[in-house]
Amino acid sequence: MRDEVTLRTRVVASACAASVAAVVTNPLDVIKTQIQANHAALARINRLNLAPYSAKSCPTTCPTTGSATYMCAPECALPTKTLDAARTLARREGARGFWRGTGGALFVALPAVGIYLPCYDYALRWLIESGGVGENAAPALAGAASRTLAVSACAPLELARTRVLATRRGSPGVYGQSGGRAFVGALRESAGGRGGGMLAGARNAWTGVGPTLARDVPYSAMYWYAVEQFRSILGGDVAGHRRERTTRELAGINFVSGCAAGAAVAALTTPLDVVKTRVQIRDIAPVDFASSTETVPGVSRRGIVGELAHIARTGGVDALFAGWGPRAARAAPTGAIVLVAYEVVKTM
Repeated sequence: MRDEVTLRTRVVASACAASVAAVVTNPLDVIKTQIQANHAALARINRLNLAPYSAKSCPTTCPTTGSATYMCAPECALPTKTLDAARTLARREGARGFWRGTGGALFVALPAVGIYLPCYDYALRWLIESGGVGENAAPALAGAASRTLAVSACAPLELARTRVLATRRGSPGVYGQSGGRAFVGALRESAGGRGGGMLAGARNAWTGVGPTLARDVPYSAMYWYAVEQFRSILGGDVAGHRRERTTRELAGINFVSGCAAGAAVAALTTPLDVVKTRVQIRDIAPVDFASSTETVPGVSRRGIVGELAHIARTGGVDALFAGWGPRAARAAPTGAIVLVAYEVVKTM
């Protein structure tokens, strides 16, 4: 049955799975990105010696509104804990704020997953049939290769979405906009950059692709390795034999496998996700966080390892793993929904 599934069916299956997952888990992604952006803002405030910021003190100006009068107002808070971030978001924007960027999530998820899952299927089958690698290593290699292709193709969309989630507008030119308009505005602003012609625009549009690959390639390799191991264990496979299962049983096995693998690997790779978020919002941080309107020397040129070291040095473990809870909580249902929907649609 697996060999009879057409490419069109695979793309439709992955698109359905991505759409459902993007809508259901968007609030957790918003909270996670907000926490990471707030950690970056606090680091910037402290680095520029604007004010020592802590739970009992305020920056010289409100990082959200730019006001120098009401620095301790609730809207000036930069929460770094999950529940605090959720309460602050609800107070500022209401329930609607949790679905900020959902349109952008669909823009990203449809092409990204539409490339990713079919490529994983084809790569896995080719690796196994060619006999060049062991059966245990094939899922990791197929996952890494397919994710590299998907990330490289969709990097500008992911950049625009991250900026919308982190800043409530995505770029200086679309303040106050929401939904698809904010996403399109952020995409246009990212591609336009700050002058320099077409080459500079293309380079700006792919800002953060290196950290994204550094996060997603190992994530995908570990995720698919773990999924296949869980599938084998839960499916009761013995000595290379796969037992026949009903559609409901297969759905249950895929659900549990996707949840467990997604949550564990997402938590583990959080530091690389933090780096990716910081790199992608760096150009717009001086605009959004009004307490710092000047550029920090040397910040924009750090590599991935240098950025990890800087985050650890300035914020410690809390900053390195900022947002790991909502990231893991989002990855669990996302992995389950995508895996179940994709496999079910393929076999219908």
